[in-house]
Amino acid sequence: MEKRDYLVKTLSRTKRKDYENYIINAIWHKIDNMELKPVSQQYVKLKNGKHALMDLYFPQLQIAIEVDEAYHLKNQEADNLRLDEIIAAVNEDSNSDFICLRIDASQSIKSINYRISEVISIIQEKASSKQLKWLTYEEELDQIKQQDYLTIYDDVSFKNITDIANTIFGKKFKGFQRSGFRVTDTLWIWCPKLAVKIDGEIKSPARGWLNILADDWSYIDESQENQTEEERIALIDDDLSLNKERAVFANYKDNLGINRYRFVGVFKSSGLSPDDPKYIRYNRIQDKTKIINAHFITKNR
Repeated sequence: MEKRDYLVKTLSRTKRKDYENYIINAIWHKIDNMELKPVSQQYVKLKNGKHALMDLYFPQLQIAIEVDEAYHLKNQEADNLRLDEIIAAVNEDSNSDFICLRIDASQSIKSINYRISEVISIIQEKASSKQLKWLTYEEELDQIKQQDYLTIYDDVSFKNITDIANTIFGKKFKGFQRSGFRVTDTLWIWCPKLAVKIDGEIKSPARGWLNILADDWSYIDESQENQTEEERIALIDDDLSLNKERAVFANYKDNLGINRYRFVGVFKSSGLSPDDPKYIRYNRIQDKTKIINAHFITKNR
């Protein structure tokens, strides 16, 4: 997506919120830095475990901006989030440099503009200490390849499974449609579509499969429609016999509604779910996975 198209989409998400729209667009245009990438309506996982919606976020600087409107206390606590919003959320606890700047929209226009100027000064000061570059998607993938590990804290998502395979695991796929593949004797890649809760009811987008990710990403519960307990136990035994680990890239839609995959950890089966025996429980055992360069790969079995 070109910068032009991205900016039009992300900055128009506040068009029905007059005060917020004025403030957010004023900040962006006065900063006047096309190497600084803005993200609107960004969910942040707070240190207390709850989620809040930030009106504007600059991931390169880890600066969030929240517009407080007198009649709209939307950001005090965001409940009943969709799982795709939870996956896309920034983790405040993992970002020691994360700061949130607030602007009170109930003040006079003079006070609002003064606060906007203060916020811009903070942003520009932090930006001046970094060599900023708004990377294209291809540049992001090339940068990831230079790392030793991909972690759940990396601010990166993938467009498709082929890019995951080729960037992280040294494959040379031209196209890949399945939701997973084997990397080593014990490591598999799993790219599940996650179930979502609508009006308290779990809905599956995955043709009878229910893949429920815990809010804190500590486990995944998986079930298939009409699957018997004996079949679940057989799958568990098979995983255990293979010492099978799964690097999980959860399928979700980002804040612009674009389909993406986000790494949420390496998981391993621990048996039937203690919450409901209709599910298999996979506990997260690692928050990172090794990036494998193509020249180190032996032919996959």
